[in-house]
Amino acid sequence: MTTHIQSVQRPVPVVDLAGARWPLNKLAAAAVGFLLVVGVLMFGGSAVVAAWTAAIATIAVWWGGYAWYGRRWEHGAREYVVENRRAE
Repeated sequence: MTTHIQSVQRPVPVVDLAGARWPLNKLAAAAVGFLLVVGVLMFGGSAVVAAWTAAIATIAVWWGGYAWYGRRWEHGAREYVVENRRAE
């Protein structure tokens, strides 16, 4: 069986947060969720609506970033997960 070795490593953008490396899409998802909770509550929405809105948006941003960065890798999301696990 022939194995293709990727010669160029394309790093996943990470941010150091309190001594831990977070992928950028994870930080963006947390920020979007927080901002939506605050925004919905400020404009008179209930806590249940704020929680559901934030949860749906957070998941969408997280998975969207995962899909975006996964496309940068030659073998897709599987290689992205392996590289992130190795970096931690």
